[in-house]
Amino acid sequence: MIVVPSVMKRGLIILTAAVSLLAVSCYDDSEVWETLRDHEARIARLEALCNQYNTTISSLQTIVEALQTNNSIKDVTPVMENGIEIGYTITFTRGNPITIYHGKNGQDGKDGKDGNTPVIGVKQDPDDGMWYWTLDDDWLLKEDGKKIQANATAPTLKVEDDYWWVSYNNGSSWTKLDKAVGRDGDSMFESVTQDQRNVYFTLTNGQVIIIPKGGLYWEYVD
Repeated sequence: MIVVPSVMKRGLIILTAAVSLLAVSCYDDSEVWETLRDHEARIARLEALCNQYNTTISSLQTIVEALQTNNSIKDVTPVMENGIEIGYTITFTRGNPITIYHGKNGQDGKDGKDGNTPVIGVKQDPDDGMWYWTLDDDWLLKEDGKKIQANATAPTLKVEDDYWWVSYNNGSSWTKLDKAVGRDGDSMFESVTQDQRNVYFTLTNGQVIIIPKGGLYWEYVD
């Protein structure tokens, strides 16, 4: 048996500790921090998108209500961010103004096979003439299989555990949708245009909601 003197043992322990400390000090953790920063940036972007989507969903509900209650529009004002138009503020003759946001069409609007940004919209049923909520252009259905009227509670989106979730009852229950990948999806509005008489809200599903302008509507002569 080989006996190692205690002084040599202490030396080996100090040497081992020094080597371990050197190895730790030489470890490059920049990639880990970069990944963490990317993850945090993606989460922040998703939260911002979610807030914009929910604002626009609520605004779409107000537009449908304006159509059904014969409300009219006083003004359409562009919303600007860093010199770029990102949406519109709509002021009605009655009630509070609303804001709708543009989406990103084209390549940025396609999340690919690993995820999908949900598109909430409305569609008019040709059978009864009523407007109902849709998800990716399919009818949103209640548990009893009936469609959800657009003047009822508006759907709400959230991001949790890297997935989109939707609620149809003010957050009492949630339905899991596709994976959230952090890219912009298509807006529920294809365009917002106006003439002297009306404002035209064209949805991405092809539906057009026409709201008259207050005052000018009645003064316009063909």
